[in-house]
Amino acid sequence: MHIFSIDGPIWRFFNLVYNLVLLHVLWVLYSLPIVTIGASTTALYYACMKMIRTNEGDVHKNFHRSFKQNLKQSTIIWLAMVVIVFLYITDLRYGLYLGNTMGRVMIISCSVFLIPLVLTTIYIFPVQAKFENKIRDNIKNALLMSLRHFPCSLLLCFILGTFILLTLSFVPFIMLMVCCGAGLIAYLTSNIFIYIFRKYLPDELEDDLERSGEHFS
Repeated sequence: MHIFSIDGPIWRFFNLVYNLVLLHVLWVLYSLPIVTIGASTTALYYACMKMIRTNEGDVHKNFHRSFKQNLKQSTIIWLAMVVIVFLYITDLRYGLYLGNTMGRVMIISCSVFLIPLVLTTIYIFPVQAKFENKIRDNIKNALLMSLRHFPCSLLLCFILGTFILLTLSFVPFIMLMVCCGAGLIAYLTSNIFIYIFRKYLPDELEDDLERSGEHFS
């Protein structure tokens, strides 16, 4: 195989970069109304996981399809998350303000609640992109999966935390985030989610290999 051929590593690399930039741009554009961030994030993970699994390059088509299909449920989930996070921050600040026994109880309660809140937030939109269930079931499954696959959850937290710290402390990294931040984060974390979801969909790997023109052995 020639290194510069259409199936060569250089072409595949630039095609990947193009898709990541496109996914980032689509996520930003579809998130502009703010209330659609949930649906946009769900579509981002759907298109990214499909691209990784079956080498399907039409990310725009997949993104738009998922956005339309999940608009209602993902928007409800997103708005509920905003309310929950607002209440969480309010309770935490009030607990710090009190500075007494009741305040310490509120702070401890918030600290205990923080772990499931963060884990559910990380998992919920990939789960929504992958599984067609009621909102209640997807939220429950997101939390259960995050606890059951806790080492993977720690890796996801590490990836997201690294991106946040680099964005806040390393100025050149901001340009990378502006160009393809959402696409890059989704790509890195989608590989982990694909690994997790295949535990619940044992036939998916074989189907993906067949769709991508490979042979399962």
